[in-house]
Amino acid sequence: MTQISRFIGEVVPVAQNVTGDGDESAAPEGGGGFADYALVSLHCLRIYLDTSYRMTIDLLKEMPQITGEIGLS
Repeated sequence: MTQISRFIGEVVPVAQNVTGDGDESAAPEGGGGFADYALVSLHCLRIYLDTSYRMTIDLLKEMPQITGEIGLS
């Protein structure tokens, strides 16, 4: 398990508790945007990596395990 994976493993449950989205899918089937906890998790990851949002998304395209942990796979 990588440092990023451990970080996300800790962040996602906290983000779900804070946003109240514990049972919600990160990317609802009907569209309409992402769950709040997924956005908070991505924001935390962006800060952790010290990158822009664009770079964070580009990096996530190369990390399917991390996107799976957030629920965006």
